[in-house]
Amino acid sequence: MTTFIHTSTTTTVFGVTKSVPEEEKPILDKLFKFRQSLIQLRKSSRGNVTVSEMNAKSAELTEIVSKLQQVRLSGDSNFMNIVLLSCNRVDNVLDTIWMHMFYLWSKIASIDERVYPTYVSLVTLARTAEALRQSEAFTAADVEPLQQRLRVLDERVAAAEGKFVPAGVVNTGGPLGDKIPHGQAILNSLLSRVHRTIQFMNTENDTVVDELVPLRNELESILKQLDEYQGDDKAALAPISKRLHAIDSSRSPTGKFLHCESEYGHATIAGILNQCFNKLMVLVAKMDPVLPDSPLYSIYRSLLEVHSELSRISTDPSLHGNPFDLSQALEPIQERLTLLEQRRIDGNFIPSEQTASDINEGTAVKLPGQATMHKLLHDCHALITQIVDPISLPVGETLVSTYELLIKQRTRLRQLRSWASTGWDVKRDLKAVEDVLKSVEAGRVGGLFAGDVAIKLAESADFDRVGPVESDYVESSGVPDGQAVISALVDECDSLVWQIGCMLA
Repeated sequence: MTTFIHTSTTTTVFGVTKSVPEEEKPILDKLFKFRQSLIQLRKSSRGNVTVSEMNAKSAELTEIVSKLQQVRLSGDSNFMNIVLLSCNRVDNVLDTIWMHMFYLWSKIASIDERVYPTYVSLVTLARTAEALRQSEAFTAADVEPLQQRLRVLDERVAAAEGKFVPAGVVNTGGPLGDKIPHGQAILNSLLSRVHRTIQFMNTENDTVVDELVPLRNELESILKQLDEYQGDDKAALAPISKRLHAIDSSRSPTGKFLHCESEYGHATIAGILNQCFNKLMVLVAKMDPVLPDSPLYSIYRSLLEVHSELSRISTDPSLHGNPFDLSQALEPIQERLTLLEQRRIDGNFIPSEQTASDINEGTAVKLPGQATMHKLLHDCHALITQIVDPISLPVGETLVSTYELLIKQRTRLRQLRSWASTGWDVKRDLKAVEDVLKSVEAGRVGGLFAGDVAIKLAESADFDRVGPVESDYVESSGVPDGQAVISALVDECDSLVWQIGCMLA
């Protein structure tokens, strides 16, 4: 091999040896990340992407290609002659990226611009409905807003002879003829998918089996009671909390209530139970305020400011139309939130004058106001999820292992809870699960889960085989899909750990 000033790395692709210059290796890594994120977008959206999503991807790819051109144009003449006459692994990866980009752009191009807003509405509705279905915790009240939006779309289609057309075309009257915009097959496919998903959830809500009806009625009664307590600062919440946790504790390792193996009704019960827990959390926080003279007040004020900034961003339409500006606006706020989260030790917020050693030595004092602080922190994370994942995509490939790990830990915790209720000592097993959950939380940056690369998987209770996840690429700069699902699983596991801890106390 002729030696050039530029060093290179040799790779073999399909038996052909191709040299990648050292200067291009960082660009190759970026292209690998970009291709993975593009494949994930195509898979999770089933090919139904929006112009906004593709514009963001195009801008990201333009920046990478521009850097590649700069590197190649800055090389010496001999090296440039070699580059121009042959291609290396960088060019091959770039070719596959262009194929994915052309496919997704062609899918959008097949939608007539006159019905494109309807297409975006359908994509959003389809993803939202699918995410709600996958949560396995929904009530008729959760499904109704989606059904209302679907009803409006159905009425528009019915008024236009079963076609998607602009409102102005329908209002003119007469036959549609050649006025029908192209892209009807894609739009009707999306509409059918939404119908199937919502029909599944309606069937689930309408067919609560007889064994679960008394439990549903009891939870609805508790929910109504919690609504009545909203203005009562002296409400007796302990019995309600104990009963809700008892109901949750009675679930089987597969999540079934009352060990009823019927497939229908459990999502409805879980949805009402979640509503009860959410309202209970609000009431508990009101009874545990952070007073102005509290050592935690400065942290509390900072959390309020973060929450206020996130609320502003979530309602700013100009930011949501520009992914780059949205990312720039979120980044400093997420950094502040991360710093505030670091003021927690063993789950409790502590003032700046206390340290981890104080906690370990038992000299630290658990200050009042923890419930309020954690409720505010939870709301901040929920707002971040709402902003970066507004249509709640299903769990993407980069978070699948995290999802499966949390499902496994939830099943283990439910089993441990069952054993603890019979008097078994499960402290060692509980500690192992807690360590797994801490490793998952360690991969959370600014309220977001960064992907499987950031966590450690545990295959056994004693952590004998803990190690980093092997991966041939680093997670791309995009936010992995499924933040809301993973956050909900983490919250559920934390709640189970707390319940078991109370049993063992």
